[in-house]
Amino acid sequence: MPKRHKYLNYTTPWGISLSGVSRGSLSSFLIHESGFQAALDNWNHEAVDSPFWRLYHNPKPGCHLRFQGRDIPLGPERFVLIPANTIFDCCGPGLACHFWLHFTVNRLAGQVTESPVTLPMNPLLQALVSAVVETHQQAASAARDQRVHHQSAALLHAIFAEWDAPVPETMPERLLEILALIQKAPHSDLSNPFLAERSGMSVERFIRSFREHTGFTPAAYVLNTRLRLAGEALALTDKTIDQVAVQNGFPNRHYFTRMFTRQFGCGPAEFRTRQHGRRGL
Repeated sequence: MPKRHKYLNYTTPWGISLSGVSRGSLSSFLIHESGFQAALDNWNHEAVDSPFWRLYHNPKPGCHLRFQGRDIPLGPERFVLIPANTIFDCCGPGLACHFWLHFTVNRLAGQVTESPVTLPMNPLLQALVSAVVETHQQAASAARDQRVHHQSAALLHAIFAEWDAPVPETMPERLLEILALIQKAPHSDLSNPFLAERSGMSVERFIRSFREHTGFTPAAYVLNTRLRLAGEALALTDKTIDQVAVQNGFPNRHYFTRMFTRQFGCGPAEFRTRQHGRRGL
């Protein structure tokens, strides 16, 4: 019987340690939808906004996005990456041959400008998007959907590898754990004293360190995270508004509606109606 060697270390002296990158970067995705339509009719929608990210690619030219008065062409030679909460218009003077991904970036820190990003096509991206489009056209099955998911994830990783994205600042491990807690348990007690105790710091030191590394106070970061997750739940689930409020840490629907309206410019019910009324975007 061959002798077994136990390798207990996650890293070696010869590779690149990616544990810190995995926890603090823009490389972890929750994909909500992958879509392809060869001929979408009336692809004209004003003031599109959403709490999730989008990736657009049109294998045929003719359509464009409009962002702050600027036209951004869609076509076979480019991708357009759209961060969450970016407001834009879809303009389709004719039938739209359109591929899209809707996803959430599970980033723990750092800020991204709310503006579309144009990325040129290259051989790798062409191969990846062609593969997922081809899979979309297969007969529906669980195996087909599983393949679409993995191919879509591969495409997203390749897109983010090409994008000159802002690199999040390296954070102390205990602050990374606090950010992960806020993301995973928005309904829990996330007060400054509780978070400070979890981080092993005094309240004053915790607030100062948190703001230094994230650019936000803990309270502002918690509120923004709760509102973002609530927006995703409204757009992607059929939970009631009261359920969304409670599950994301808001004491009641009235307070949730007030905070949500301040952030998104409309109430939760109108936001949900607006999101559910858009298909193939």
